Amino acid sequence: MQFAETSIQPAINLSYGNFYLNSWFNLPIGDDDLVVTPGGEELDLVAGYSASLTDVISYDVGVTYYTFPDLASGFFDVLREDTDGLGANTVEPYIGLAFDVPLAPSVYLYHDFFLDTTTVQGNASYSFPLSEKTSFDVGGYVGYVFDDAGGTDYLYGTASADISYTLSDNGSVYTGVRYGGSDIAGGAVIDDAILGTRQASGFWWGVGFNADF
Repeated sequence: MQFAETSIQPAINLSYGNFYLNSWFNLPIGDDDLVVTPGGEELDLVAGYSASLTDVISYDVGVTYYTFPDLASGFFDVLREDTDGLGANTVEPYIGLAFDVPLAPSVYLYHDFFLDTTTVQGNASYSFPLSEKTSFDVGGYVGYVFDDAGGTDYLYGTASADISYTLSDNGSVYTGVRYGGSDIAGGAVIDDAILGTRQASGFWWGVGFNADF
């Protein structure tokens, strides 16, 4: 979902053996995040373990802690419907299988304990070499959310297309477009956070830089 129209999204990924720790931060630019709602400033922390089952199949298990620094709740305040309602943070464990075959398909199962939702998501991607250092990368995912609390179930998805350029053995840059949305009635994407207008789908674009150390 898009709550800030322009954002910087830094991420740090650490690994040791089969264990990994990831962090992802959404930093809105400008005044598009004036509406007090989850999705402006967001910090997601991930801890997991990934290993091979066979030469073709690998598994991935972990947990994500979603936090929203721009809201009134503190870092350790989780969403609880039976309290004052200030908590917004949630915890979501997951398990997935990935397959080392064309299109690199994977399937994941998530469960958010505090939103009481269960999500099934499938992913696929492919890279077309254009030159020694340049590639055209496409990908996408489709998921379905089951609201176990009696709310509305919904389908969502995103498709991406990027041009990537390798700078060195440890770094690359890319630029590309995304199209995503859902079938939630009334729209799931914030088109203008200040005006509060909603849409069910939309395009966005960006540039990025990856570096390994």
